[in-house]
Amino acid sequence: MSQPLHSDAQLDALREVANIGCGHAANALSRLMGGRKVDLSIPRVLLTGPSDAAELLGGAAPVVSGWLGIQGGLRGALLLVLPQQDGAALEALLLEGQPAIHQTERDSVMAETANIVASACLSAMGRLTGWKLVPTVPTVRRGRARDVVSDAVGQVEGDASSVVVLEARFLATAAPPVGGQLLLVLARDSIRDLLARLGV
Repeated sequence: MSQPLHSDAQLDALREVANIGCGHAANALSRLMGGRKVDLSIPRVLLTGPSDAAELLGGAAPVVSGWLGIQGGLRGALLLVLPQQDGAALEALLLEGQPAIHQTERDSVMAETANIVASACLSAMGRLTGWKLVPTVPTVRRGRARDVVSDAVGQVEGDASSVVVLEARFLATAAPPVGGQLLLVLARDSIRDLLARLGV
C-alpha cells in the first residue's frame, strides 16, 4: 500500500517542486492545444512501489502513456498518462481532426506531446534547483495502466521496490475534454539529494 513521507516540511517542499514543474508542463500542454485552458490538481506525494503506483492510474484500465527518463541531478522518469479515450481525443485534436491512419502517426503525436510537457517540467525544476535536468527520448506505451506504469517505474535506477511518485491530474477544456495524469517518479536517493538541495 502507498505510504506518505513522514515530514510535513519534506512533503511541502516536494509538493512545491512538483507544483512548479507540473504547472509549467500544463502551460506547455495548453499552448500545444491552441491555448485551451488546462486545469491542474495540487500534486500529491507518495512513497510506493511499482504495483501500487500502477493502481493510481486505474489498474487494468486501458491507457496511453508517453514517458521519459531523467538525466542530470536527478534519476527517475516522468510520465504523461491518459485514459485510452482521452488519448484518442488528444491525438485527434493535435492532428487537427484528421484521423491517424497508421499507429506510428499516433505514437509520434503522443511522443512529441510527452517530450514538450516533460521538457517544460524539468526546465522549471532545473531553474528551481540549479541542476541541469534533461529528458531522454520518449517511449510510448499503450495497454493496461498497471503494465504501462510498472514498465516505466522499473526503468528507474536504484531501489525499484520503493520510489517516490509525485502525481498531479489535469483536465483540458477541449471538445471533448481531455484529462490525464502527470507522474514524476524518482529513486529514493534522488529524493534525498533533492530535499538536501532544498534545505529540508
